[in-house]
Amino acid sequence: MSGELKIRKAEASDYAAVRDLADALAAHIEEPPPPLTPDRYVAFYVREHAPVHLFVALLGDRVVGMIAWILTHELYSAKAALYISDIAVHADVRGKGVGRALMMKAKEWGSDHGVTRLGWDVWKHNASAMRFYERLGATVDTEAAPHLLELTND
Repeated sequence: MSGELKIRKAEASDYAAVRDLADALAAHIEEPPPPLTPDRYVAFYVREHAPVHLFVALLGDRVVGMIAWILTHELYSAKAALYISDIAVHADVRGKGVGRALMMKAKEWGSDHGVTRLGWDVWKHNASAMRFYERLGATVDTEAAPHLLELTND
């Protein structure tokens, strides 16, 4: 890894690099490329008060990773949580601390905003990601069962 690793909030000018990471992540989990347009990227990730927080990892001027999350709050417990929707690192820099630095950024941001836990989903066939999260001290949530309700225009 050459150069100093920096983590910063994503900017509109990061669109192409973030799109490349999103495409690679989708391919890795056997999904089609996301229909992410520049306008949708800015609306959801970059504009002031965007609903999703997106940070990028840079080596020099090159975006080599990203992490995105939303802040949630549970009424029954009055606790805030951070849900990580996406984390991706370029293949050529995996194993060099980029993913760890991105996760530490999420943890730091969460601590600064009253969050008591971080949560995320892992694709069931992504054994290397599961080992990575385990090394960070994460455990599998056996108390919850994920559910999905697909919304269509029907």
